[in-house]
Amino acid sequence: MSKINWKTGVYTAPGMEDQKSTFRVTLASDWGALWDYADLILNNSLAVYGDLLPLFRSSDLNVVNVECALGHKGSAVKKGGPNLRGSAASVQALSGVPFHLGCLANNHIMDFGPESLEETIGILHSADIKTVGAGLNAAEAAKPAIVQVKGAVLGIMNCAEGEGCASIDGGPGANPFNVPAVKEQIYELTKRVDAVLVVFHGGREYAPSPPPYVIDGLRQFAEAGACAVIAHHPHVPQGVEIHRGVPIAYSQGNFVFRWAATRGEGLGRYFISTGYLVHVDFVGKQLSNFSLTPYRMKPDGVFALTGEEKAQLLSELERVSSLLADSRATRQLWDAFVDSIGQEDMMSTMNVFLNQFKDDHKVAAARLHNLFFCPAHRELYLNGLKRLSHGELGDSPEWAKELVADWGQRTL
Repeated sequence: MSKINWKTGVYTAPGMEDQKSTFRVTLASDWGALWDYADLILNNSLAVYGDLLPLFRSSDLNVVNVECALGHKGSAVKKGGPNLRGSAASVQALSGVPFHLGCLANNHIMDFGPESLEETIGILHSADIKTVGAGLNAAEAAKPAIVQVKGAVLGIMNCAEGEGCASIDGGPGANPFNVPAVKEQIYELTKRVDAVLVVFHGGREYAPSPPPYVIDGLRQFAEAGACAVIAHHPHVPQGVEIHRGVPIAYSQGNFVFRWAATRGEGLGRYFISTGYLVHVDFVGKQLSNFSLTPYRMKPDGVFALTGEEKAQLLSELERVSSLLADSRATRQLWDAFVDSIGQEDMMSTMNVFLNQFKDDHKVAAARLHNLFFCPAHRELYLNGLKRLSHGELGDSPEWAKELVADWGQRTL
């Protein structure tokens, strides 16, 4: 099988059809010890994983995106989004699984400044959880995790758009989504390890398909020597493709994050409530299988989808995955997503930020800076303003507009 079997959600590498797996790596996406799951995590830390816990415990290496700071040190930074932090005690919900590696390259890991970042890393390390993707300087943030698993040496790279949490000018924060730099890191890492996994956090929230710049960047990571590339941040699942023999998952969706109906999100919204784990199986030192476990977030935890529900989500993923090979279709979907934001929302956002200078120029500057610095925001505005100037905003095809609306609004 040279492509994904969407009946099962499994890709098998050529020549590996009859091989028995030597070890498995399982990757989970956005985890936050806050909001709706905060009390559950503190009172019954492992219950939040529902019936997924046995899958983690049968895996040899478990990786998760820690989408919040932990502890109490530091003060909220001025940024263009919420500041997220969970209790230090919530680390038991990671160590008890156990998660072996926490990815920190995301847009919340520096929400309370360098002191908080250092505390978060210390809390995770004290719980025997290694970290990757963020540090107190650029070199620490870019340093890969080197892990030995049953005779194989894996290198795991982690980078993110980061927004206000990215390492800038060598300072503390998340390893940024600098494609040429990360490509070089991957290439050099392939000389030191048996296989390289890349985990990326970025893209546009609630979109059915990644923007063209994300597709291009993650494909370059695959071409640089990664054996698999796994991404999250959009808070909805997106498609998977096999690019030159390398699996790329563009967004796993939410994991342990927000399920309740907050600002119209979460409970009741089909795609915001669903996601998938990624399992990467190896035979010796070679990737043999890449598979998905779809799940749904519920008030009492995260539970695997089965039967018709599983088949439905895999069918939806097949639908958007089939479009990834068509550059025209992915461009039209990106145009349609920008159209869904529209001229009024773009201009309203800009006006809010500009007017805020009168009340708090530091917050206003941080929020406006984020529009220019973060690729997900910058590319949206560049697309929208260019098409608006040519009288093209809103002209994306109806099928693309319908898919964008469906992905963000469909109810359970």
